[in-house]
Amino acid sequence: MEQVASKPLQGKRVAMLMTDGVEQIEYTSPRSFLEEQGATVVLLAPKAAGDEVQGFHHMQPADRFRVEMNVGDARPADFDGLVLPGGVANPDQLRMSREAIDFIRDFDAEDKMVAAICHGPWTLIDAGIATGKHVTSWPSLKRDLTNAGAEWTDEPVVLDARLLTSRKPDDLPMFNDMMLKELLVAPGTDPGPTS
Repeated sequence: MEQVASKPLQGKRVAMLMTDGVEQIEYTSPRSFLEEQGATVVLLAPKAAGDEVQGFHHMQPADRFRVEMNVGDARPADFDGLVLPGGVANPDQLRMSREAIDFIRDFDAEDKMVAAICHGPWTLIDAGIATGKHVTSWPSLKRDLTNAGAEWTDEPVVLDARLLTSRKPDDLPMFNDMMLKELLVAPGTDPGPTS
């Protein structure tokens, strides 16, 4: 019984969708946190399983990460949550991938948590799920998101229904904590807007 209490996300599966140019800490911090809480995390990319994604620390190349599943082979029904890390080049490339955008759109339609940080919310525009939502992001995305019909605010973490957004790496502790809370909410349950 104690083990279950210490691993609240045991049995949950979370997809992390990214490609080259991802801000490394926005992948490694949420992944480590979710795995420590008992979740199974799967790295999805518009690349073949076994290929690698190049991480960055700001503008400097950092580590490489092995793709665990091609996003075209992934089904939203097989996951409880979706995380979209940032980095400038990563979401910019994902926006050009029909399979990635379709996966994000289809995931949102399942009424499960979608969590995007920093530049990650860019993809929400192409997936058509930013309109009418209260969001935050890296400040340079403010105009893009508001032009897409979102209400943008400069807060560390914003939750609107099942959409969770955050601004930058400094916000990761709050972002991770909010993901934990959201992953414990059953699909179809609206926790209400929070920020």
